[in-house]
Amino acid sequence: MSRIFAIAFIALRSSIRSRIVLLLLAILLLVVIGLPLTVRSDGTMAGHVQIVLGYTLGSVFVILALAIVWAGCAAVSTEVQGRQLQLVVTKPVHAAQIWLGKWLGLLILNGVLLALAGAVIYGLLLWTTRDSVTTATDRIALREELLVARRPIDPTLPDIDTPARARLEELQRQQALPPDVSPTLAFDSIRHTMLADYFTVRPGAKREWIFDAPPGLNRKSSILFRMRFNSSDVGFSPVDGVWRVRCENGPEVFMKRDARVPGGTQTLLIPAGSLPADGRVIVEYQNLNGSITVLFDPENGIQLLAHAGTFEGNLLRTLLVIFVRLAFLAALGVTAGSLFSMPVAAFVSLCLLLLIQLGGYMQTAANEDLVFQSHHDAPHPPTARDIFYRRLFKAMNVVVGPLQGPDTLEPLSSGVMINVSSVARVFAVQGLLYTGVLLVVGSWILSRREVALPSD
Repeated sequence: MSRIFAIAFIALRSSIRSRIVLLLLAILLLVVIGLPLTVRSDGTMAGHVQIVLGYTLGSVFVILALAIVWAGCAAVSTEVQGRQLQLVVTKPVHAAQIWLGKWLGLLILNGVLLALAGAVIYGLLLWTTRDSVTTATDRIALREELLVARRPIDPTLPDIDTPARARLEELQRQQALPPDVSPTLAFDSIRHTMLADYFTVRPGAKREWIFDAPPGLNRKSSILFRMRFNSSDVGFSPVDGVWRVRCENGPEVFMKRDARVPGGTQTLLIPAGSLPADGRVIVEYQNLNGSITVLFDPENGIQLLAHAGTFEGNLLRTLLVIFVRLAFLAALGVTAGSLFSMPVAAFVSLCLLLLIQLGGYMQTAANEDLVFQSHHDAPHPPTARDIFYRRLFKAMNVVVGPLQGPDTLEPLSSGVMINVSSVARVFAVQGLLYTGVLLVVGSWILSRREVALPSD
């Protein structure tokens, strides 16, 4: 173990001597402090806070990710090229100890920089939201909506699959399906239409959504009701409506009438003390307009959010997820540097990093029936090329898919709880499984690589 720490200390000292630390520190401070001043928000304090959290932390991750991949590639490849690694491999040091030492040195460096960036962001956030520059309304909104950790509760959906299948069977009996539309695609379209109808409120109509009562509800806090909707009015006129909240088989506990402009995320605060400790909560919306239809987003257009923790805890979990991802990227760089020369290792690592970012596209392509077919082409069965590429995308998705992980920046900047289970999953998959595989592969490469041969 002492050998690993010794190699890590040498790698860390080499980075400091090369002034990499000072350069990264200057770039990070420039981004963390300068980005909120240059990017314009919507003019509200909430918009400013979301920029400080989302844009700055996202930029910090991108900078550290590129830096750690590049430094990981250079940690071994440049020493092999400069024959500096001969002094290590000729001693009784295992290849795995060399790999772990290089990786640990990079991880310590980036961990310190990440912690410093997180502390600066948190301090900047406290400074820009201090009492002397914010109104009482802004402070309440920030405390209840953004600078908090709330657990989202989605409405309980009715059975949509059964009527969607019945509708599909009816269309098939009537031979009403277009010949170029597969039954799977038709079912998805029918289901999506029915789901959208469940979140649509026509002029003068009412709509109810049922939520399970939040477990372990803090009676002293408030429930945040968050909505996102559009309307059939192209002029985006305010929509007049009434919100009512009641317990199942119980009296009405909340009512508010207001006119809201479609678009964006909007909220209502509901006293938690009026909600049941268990059971279900019914939220009703009545559209008071005579000619405007209100359309809520079926994905996350309606949510209850219950208080579940502090903003500081949410920020720490976000930084921990970023740190684990940096650990994996450091392992990727060190392994690539163990196999290739510096330029090739950097190119391969950045290509793999780009491939990881395209994981969503590969997942979509893997599920497509036909890959190479234009909308203008006549329908035809899958060709051998289609089958080959679809299987290739499926295989790549199996490898790259688990590396996608949860998005923590958007929940953090919107006050949504980042679950410990999500952090544990990232740690298990990227921090242990994939990093462990790269450790085995990189150690095997180093043990086979002839780095101690005399020069010609």
